[in-house]
Amino acid sequence: MTDRRTRTYSWSDPREVARAIFAREHREWMEAMMRGEIPAAPFASTLEIEPEEIGDGRVRFGMPLREWMTNPAGVIHGGITATLLDSVLTLAVTTRLARGTFCTTIDLNVHYVRPLLPSGARVRAEGTALHIGTTVATAEARLHDERDRLIAHATTSLAILASGPPAGA
Repeated sequence: MTDRRTRTYSWSDPREVARAIFAREHREWMEAMMRGEIPAAPFASTLEIEPEEIGDGRVRFGMPLREWMTNPAGVIHGGITATLLDSVLTLAVTTRLARGTFCTTIDLNVHYVRPLLPSGARVRAEGTALHIGTTVATAEARLHDERDRLIAHATTSLAILASGPPAGA
């Protein structure tokens, strides 16, 4: 193989991120993360996912399309877009949860409409909470490209759980 590429990036200690998050209300830490006062989760740093808007039951995140994200066919791997969609789905619900609770994905259904190419352009995913129950929540999301074309849409069910700082945080 010739023409090898290299990618270097950094991320914050996940324990520090957890301590910063569990010290605040959900909307408060998300807004602080959007302002750059709290570091992103390690996976978000890896994928360059950035929050753009945080609302009550709604969030929007953006992500650039990079060459290293491609599958063997040369298009952005579906797992990359599914990760972005899962993030906005989960955090849309999280904006409406009480402190001391969190949610985790039970199921994720993604419908891909068109492929994405590694153009460097930015895609945007918006998630909306649909139902917040005592133990289960649901949400929907849409992913659009830089020309505002629908790329994929998704739904999820999430388990709502009692929480506390992770061990060692």
